[in-house]
Amino acid sequence: MWPLPLNSAVMGAATVLDTVPRLVLVVALAAGTGVSAGGLLAVLAFTSWPAAARMVRAQMLRVRTLPFVEAAQATGMPAGRVWLRHAMPHAVTPLRTALPLSLASLLALESTLSFLGIGLPPNVASWGRLLASGRDAPQAWWLFLFPGILLIISILLLHTLGRRPAAR
Repeated sequence: MWPLPLNSAVMGAATVLDTVPRLVLVVALAAGTGVSAGGLLAVLAFTSWPAAARMVRAQMLRVRTLPFVEAAQATGMPAGRVWLRHAMPHAVTPLRTALPLSLASLLALESTLSFLGIGLPPNVASWGRLLASGRDAPQAWWLFLFPGILLIISILLLHTLGRRPAAR
């Protein structure tokens, strides 16, 4: 049986996804697949995983050389258990910081798509759809101002949450 180069396959797929600008890729996929809420969620998830995968990989490369992992391996613990019980909890630590920042990015991207009219379906509320309603009545400035301010506040709060140190 040939070994599967999982690390190379995952990082290669992440590199391929990162070669195309994210907005262009999401617009092409969202326009091509239709605009259901589940479809849009799948497209956003499909295009957002490479950064998290790179962070976890880098942490795993660092954690696997730490003394407590070597000690667990020296006791004869199976490799899968060492990975699951000892290495993985330390490897996902950066994701606690990256998650709010990633959510802020996804919120901005979904709002952009909805503003352009290719995001969520018309019967689903969205910041971008509320902002787009300001195009129909340019004299009604409040249709654009208040959703825009709330969108900016939401994104800034997620960024602030991402910068907070993790509780120990």
